[in-house]
Amino acid sequence: MADRHDADAPTKSGIPTGLLPLFVLTGIMDASLGSILALLAEIRTQFAISPAGVGLIGGSGFVTAVAAQVGLARLADRGHARALLNFGLGSAALSMLVLTQADSLWEFVGGRLLLGLGEGAILPAARRTVIVRAGVHAGTALGRLNAFQLTGFLIGPVFGSMVFELADLRAVFVTSLVMVLACVPLVARTQMPTAAAAPASRVLRTLLKRRGMQAMICMSVGYYGSFGLFEAIWAILLADLGASQLFIGLNFTLFAVPMILVAPFGGRIATRYGAMRVAFAAMAATIPFIASYGLWESVIVLTLVMMVQAVGDALVMPASQLAVAEVSGEDIASGQGLFGACGLAVAALVAFGGGAAYGAYGPAVLFAGYACIMAITLLCACLLGRERLGASPSPAPALESPSSPPLA
Repeated sequence: MADRHDADAPTKSGIPTGLLPLFVLTGIMDASLGSILALLAEIRTQFAISPAGVGLIGGSGFVTAVAAQVGLARLADRGHARALLNFGLGSAALSMLVLTQADSLWEFVGGRLLLGLGEGAILPAARRTVIVRAGVHAGTALGRLNAFQLTGFLIGPVFGSMVFELADLRAVFVTSLVMVLACVPLVARTQMPTAAAAPASRVLRTLLKRRGMQAMICMSVGYYGSFGLFEAIWAILLADLGASQLFIGLNFTLFAVPMILVAPFGGRIATRYGAMRVAFAAMAATIPFIASYGLWESVIVLTLVMMVQAVGDALVMPASQLAVAEVSGEDIASGQGLFGACGLAVAALVAFGGGAAYGAYGPAVLFAGYACIMAITLLCACLLGRERLGASPSPAPALESPSSPPLA
């Protein structure tokens, strides 16, 4: 009983201290991913891989991440969250082992596929555990989870580059493997909520029939596609405006900093005023900034506008995840997986097409056009979710009582 009490002891923010291992785990996963993306240029040089091949390495993880979030997330709702986390860790560790030995395109693609599979398995299980264990503080806890992920993705490229400069490329993957393996005892000590109900058939079909879930997926089509757009052309846009490589790297860091600082606060706002309401309002606030990106000729002004927009993103991310939890009922992990998979799929499609559109039409048309798409999808989402937008905020989306959740 003492161990359980310690694991559930809340911090000043009300978040159980026992959730810290999951925060660390997701941060390390994103750090591993960030280090790989930062070294793609070096991989291209060392192993004579074509630019198309490098793009295949970078984007291939989307495929398995989507598959895992759609196909495996429901297992966490059925009492197998720990098994899903262990599977994700095993897949990530195997990924790093493959990458340490890789010397051809398809070996690097295989390693990236395994890492995507691991992250796709871990995230829905981690989010469900955080939501259920945090209870009425679920919004704040999701914000904290997002902050750890963003911190990991921010630190990963810098850390990976430092290890590469001190040693070599394979040392980066060995270091990432050690960090992944260090998470195994952390997960083993983390207490997991039990299943809330008997397994239901056709969970995804059931979720897709709900207006609230339809609204959130419609929102994800517009919103998360913007991340694919940034991934594809943001560095190109800055370079075309005369920015140095050092400034481009700093620019990505500056984008992450407001999100890290604001995300936990965004979760509290979502809990207080309604998750779907906050998510949609914050998304609406970001649209004018995105529409304007192709109009600025100063990289300094562009960066300042981007940092303001990042504050809106920091509100959207935890609020949207909390809203999905609220409309998912007992199938929290399945809902998170479905929402995440839709977002990743759209981001991948936009990333693959963004470069061609940038070359054909230029940044002004591209960003303004995509902002119009975001506005249309948001309007559709508001129409689908109008009942929830007018309802009072839910006190908590947890399956069990937050005071004494069944733990495994």
